[in-house]
Amino acid sequence: MPLPKEDKVYTYGDLLMWPEEERIELINGQPFMITPPSRIHQEISRELLTAFSVYVYP
Repeated sequence: MPLPKEDKVYTYGDLLMWPEEERIELINGQPFMITPPSRIHQEISRELLTAFSVYVYP
């Protein structure tokens, strides 16, 4: 996908037309490429969810 024009404001409709395999987020009409979470991020998230679950559902 070519780089978007910086002076253009994109809409949700534009976002829907872009390829699904690209991780793009729109913030105030500007597209930002986002990276998938790293392995360590996923491990920390899992540990936090487990600790929270054990606390809420003993």
